[in-house]
Amino acid sequence: MAIDYKKTAEELVKELGGNENISNVTHCATRLRFILKDEGIVDSSRVTKIPGVITTVQAGGQYQVVIGNHVKDAYEFVTKLVTIDEAAAGKNKQKVGVVSKIIDVISAIFAPFLYTLAACGILQGILGIFVALNAIDTAGGTYRILNFISWTAFTFLPVLIAVTASKKFQVNTFVALVIACALVSPDYIGMVNAGEPVYFLGMRVQLLSYTSSVIPIILAVWVASYVQKFFDKYLPIVVRNLFSPMFTIVIMVPLTLLAFGPVGSTIGNAIGGIYNYFYGLSPIVAGIIVGGLWEVLVIFGVHWGITPVTVGNYAALGYDTFTGLQASAVFSQAGAAFGVFLKTRDKDMKGVSLSAAITGLFGITEPAIYGVNLRLKKPMICGCIAGAAGGAIAGGFHAVSWGYNMPGIATLPAYFKAGYTSEFVGLLLSILVAFVLGMVLTVLVGFEEQAEASGNASEAAAENALEPVSGNASEMAESGKQTEAGDSTGILKLASPVKGKVIPVSEVKDEAFSSRMMGDGVGILPADGRVYAPFDGRADVVFPTGHAIGITGSCGLEILIHIGLDTVKLEGRGFKTHVTQGSMIKKGDLLVEFDLEMLEKEGYDPTVIYIVSSMDGVKELTSVSRNAEAMEDIITVTR
Repeated sequence: MAIDYKKTAEELVKELGGNENISNVTHCATRLRFILKDEGIVDSSRVTKIPGVITTVQAGGQYQVVIGNHVKDAYEFVTKLVTIDEAAAGKNKQKVGVVSKIIDVISAIFAPFLYTLAACGILQGILGIFVALNAIDTAGGTYRILNFISWTAFTFLPVLIAVTASKKFQVNTFVALVIACALVSPDYIGMVNAGEPVYFLGMRVQLLSYTSSVIPIILAVWVASYVQKFFDKYLPIVVRNLFSPMFTIVIMVPLTLLAFGPVGSTIGNAIGGIYNYFYGLSPIVAGIIVGGLWEVLVIFGVHWGITPVTVGNYAALGYDTFTGLQASAVFSQAGAAFGVFLKTRDKDMKGVSLSAAITGLFGITEPAIYGVNLRLKKPMICGCIAGAAGGAIAGGFHAVSWGYNMPGIATLPAYFKAGYTSEFVGLLLSILVAFVLGMVLTVLVGFEEQAEASGNASEAAAENALEPVSGNASEMAESGKQTEAGDSTGILKLASPVKGKVIPVSEVKDEAFSSRMMGDGVGILPADGRVYAPFDGRADVVFPTGHAIGITGSCGLEILIHIGLDTVKLEGRGFKTHVTQGSMIKKGDLLVEFDLEMLEKEGYDPTVIYIVSSMDGVKELTSVSRNAEAMEDIITVTR
């Protein structure tokens, strides 16, 4: 039955706290990206049950709702239900790291027009095929017009960026457009082509071409936001509307030509140069890395970070190698989903996996990843292995893309160019191997059939696997043969390693943990910074940064204690370990001390993730959901 995205939007807005809790919403190829005033009031488990929603991801200060290739339909209905408050969006964003902020900016700027860039890239590829077949006269008007149309989006890329960047940085859109147009104006291009020295107020202008450039205009609009705010604040209201834009433009265009343009070009060239340098060392190794790990980046929503590199390659080189390697990752996950379709005995999963596989072949992999492969775990791994194999082949053949695109069957013409047949053949071979190998590995390796069940009953079962149980620890002890971890019975009790509020792991604001991809357990909102050993065992893994410890109990159970989200970036600052890797520990031993106040002050989520990292032989895991003291039993494992 077709999904009613109007109803999806209505339920989504309701679950996200209504119009009053939604500051802003944008969308990319597959996700609605919300900025919420308070993410804490949202129950993600309820959001994911809304028809049309695949999953949710919380990253970069955004609450991302994965919809798939119907995201635009959902977006149009959502925008009719909410009032966008750009100012509130800026004020209410969560504190996030520098990398997350950069990725957030990149996604907000590029997402709205990526399909337009891809359309131009495909047109370039189609023209290339016609030229190779001698089906079009390259000297004729038809080819020449279609050819300059295909390059228009890239030539005037700074203008496109100015529109979206102005919204992101809250600048007058028309002021941003004038700044961008000045950088690609015929008069300025004439100065560049003439090559004669040009001075502004006695300072020599470095004459660079800004057509197809990315970072210079982003820097220009960002700085313009502060310049405009200054004049909006201090100019009298009677002249503000006229002189604020004028002063902003007059200041920013020369400043960009003198400073931000050259700096931005240097940064852009350096970023692209680093990737291209490592690619040049070994295209095959680069293919293995990109093909194997690209979809993992998609899971965490950080794949936008590569966009400036690919766009910069098209501008500087006329082609891009990264997209040629990335294609294998896309087709491998589609193949893994198709393998699930062939292997599963569940009727509903057959329908879901087949649909996800077909969608994946057209470049939209979120349904395959979140709806099938990541959910079943092993198919995701099989897909990554197959993607690495395909990427190695693509690297070996030096497969490239000649026009910006999002890899899929419909965009294959963008990889073809007359005179480069072997590269195109290599690309086709790489995606064929990736798809088939992903499918075959999934069929051979298999997966847990009970995890495939869909529908209300199976969803309830999945939730009950970590549903909080009522009552205290002593009441649970009286209900059965429950003993401490390390005893020989089939029911084990795990103590809390830290004092705090216990929450289901599904509420942890990190997809890798909340999806139970890393294991099952709980999150603990710590009340202090002391972490204790929950049972007797051995400290098998002690990270040098002190933020995570892996323990194997005397019963063979493996657990992971991970302190905070993204705290590895602190490189050990604020953490003090009291055990060494390989040492034997006793229940109650002090493992780690961490500065809880510092973590919260610097914007880190201090949630302690406490999970059973190896679920082999675990039949059921339940937990309490309440405040708990350290060493108080909070998890029951049935094996």
